[in-house]
Amino acid sequence: MSKPINKSMIGLFVVGAIALLVVAIGVLGSGKLFKVTTPYVMVFEGSVKGLNVGSPVVFRGVKLGSVSNIRMQFNYATKTFTILVYSDFEPSQIQVTNMDEATAKKITAGKSGLEDRYTNMRQLIDGGLRAQLEMQSIVTGQLQIALDFYPDKPAVYAEIDKTVQEIPTIPTTLQQLTKKLESLPLEEIFNKVNLALDGVANLVQSPELKESVANLNTALKDVQSLVRNVDAQVKPLSAGLSDTIRDTQKLVRNADSQMASLGPNLNEAIGDGRKLIRNIDGSVESLKVKLDGTLTTATAALEEARKLVQDLGASAREDSALMYRLTETLREVEKAARSLSTLSDYLERHPEALLGGKGDGGGK
Repeated sequence: MSKPINKSMIGLFVVGAIALLVVAIGVLGSGKLFKVTTPYVMVFEGSVKGLNVGSPVVFRGVKLGSVSNIRMQFNYATKTFTILVYSDFEPSQIQVTNMDEATAKKITAGKSGLEDRYTNMRQLIDGGLRAQLEMQSIVTGQLQIALDFYPDKPAVYAEIDKTVQEIPTIPTTLQQLTKKLESLPLEEIFNKVNLALDGVANLVQSPELKESVANLNTALKDVQSLVRNVDAQVKPLSAGLSDTIRDTQKLVRNADSQMASLGPNLNEAIGDGRKLIRNIDGSVESLKVKLDGTLTTATAALEEARKLVQDLGASAREDSALMYRLTETLREVEKAARSLSTLSDYLERHPEALLGGKGDGGGK
């Protein structure tokens, strides 16, 4: 005879099979069993509230891995706490180009050594790769780790866990602002502000300021009175100035009319003067011709007289009366010739002397 079936054993077997199936689905379904990951550690200053296991690690918005563990370490000597965040990176999320064939095959097959991946990461860190906490959702307050290049930020290593490659971190913008505010001498600034406010209060309540305000009001009233007086004086002055301008315009028009009538008379007078000058020029020329003829005749007579004297000199002595009279006559003739030559030169320079006579300044 067959043994009776134990229903309890059957039930336990079914429950165990279901549990194994659930575990298998959880492990195999997540894909972790077949994924190649690289562990890294990051040390952050301050609070990491909102960062949980499983939080994404992104590079410019692209997820490269996730947080695998968060630990806190206490330094007994310095009495300080340090937060270490471990993460697993998935190299398959990065497509590498321009690589040698052997290394490319390793990465494709998932057999690239951990040391090779750490070496590549150190090269990126030397190029400025840094990790920073970033808000994942404003609504939930969840954080994530953002990677990017900051060449101007120095790489600072905590070197707490040397078994894993460390990625240097930088503080968030809020943390940087908080540090700057903490470095400010706020108490000293507040004290100076209080002193300044006290000084302003004393100034406002001082009797000198009240007196100055009263004097300023009085000065403003005097200025208003002066403006009104000036306004009253400007109106009649403006009217008088307008009358003066009108009279000036009339005077200018009268002068224009007088000049218009004077113009033809002045032109006629100028024409008559030109005719007179031309007539004088003609008279001077004719007189000069006559004087030149007279001078020529006188010169010829003088030559004849000299010849006569020479002839007489042969027969008469130098001390005779005839010789004396001849000599005096020649001197008078020579003086007359010089006078005629001087008159001719003067008339040539001053032809107007024929009309008005020789002036006081003439003769030069």
